[in-house]
Formats: sequence, structure tokens, C-alpha cells
Amino acid sequence: MDRCRLSHRGNFSVTHIFQNWDNEKFKNVLYLIFRVGLGALFVYASLDKIWNPGQFANSIANYKLLPLPLLHLAAIILPWLEILCGMLLIFNYKARTANILIGSMLIVFTLAILISMARGLDFNCGCYAQDDTRSNIGLGKVLNNIQLIIVSVILELRFRRLQKAEQN
Repeated sequence: MDRCRLSHRGNFSVTHIFQNWDNEKFKNVLYLIFRVGLGALFVYASLDKIWNPGQFANSIANYKLLPLPLLHLAAIILPWLEILCGMLLIFNYKARTANILIGSMLIVFTLAILISMARGLDFNCGCYAQDDTRSNIGLGKVLNNIQLIIVSVILELRFRRLQKAEQN
């Protein structure tokens, strides 16, 4: 049997797959997965908002945080900013800037959810599909966003380290 696929007991072993990889290779693959995954998530999240800007504007209105003129502007600009940042992350072009914008958006989105929860509101967060009742605001959304913020911070630390290495 192939040693890289099965351990001596016949069980699948991830350590065998990476046994010839050094720590840096593993980190590079992990950063790639984080970067492309976060970018793809933001591209996916933007699509329904771009196709249904009116519904997305209603989702933003549910938060009761923006005045009407800003609400419509946000409903038009946010999805395009999400898709742009997502594509930049995926293709690793201006990825650090895109990641900072994505991290900032995630922080704002999380604060908006927390404020709405504190007000006792319950509605679709507008995160993905606009008519998806499984996307209601709540602790699950907050925890999900915190996970994404952590990924964004990990990527930022990586970008800083690469930038520092280039300067030396």
C-alpha cells in the first residue's frame, strides 16, 4: 500500500501526506487556502446582492442604522466592493489592501449585528441570499464573522511578514 495514503494500520494519516513538507510549505498552503477561501466567500456573498439590490437595500434598512440616502448608496456600493475585494484576494493582486477592506467590512458587519441584537431585532442579515431565513442575525452570525476576522488578521500578519522580508 502507498505509505503516503495509509498508515501502517491501514488508517488514513494526514501526517504521512505532509511528512516531506517543511513547516513553511504547510504555512504557504494554509495561507493560500485562507486567501482564496475568504476571497471566494466575498465573491459569493456579493452575487445575490448585485442581482437583487432592492432586496439588499431592505436588508440594510432592517438594521435601522443608516439614513435613507446612505442606505441606497450602501446597497449599490457594498456588493461591488465585496466582489472586487474578493477577486483581488483570489488573484493575489493588491491582496493586502483587499484583505484590510474585507477585515474592516467584517468588523462593521459584526458591530451592526451586535447593535441589532441588543435592540432585540430579528431579521435576515443580508449576508448571502436575501431571502434565506437561515441567515437571520444572532450569535451564530457573530461567531462566524469573528472566525472570518481571525482569518483576515492571520492574512494581514502574513502580508506584513512578506513585506518586511522584501524590504530586507
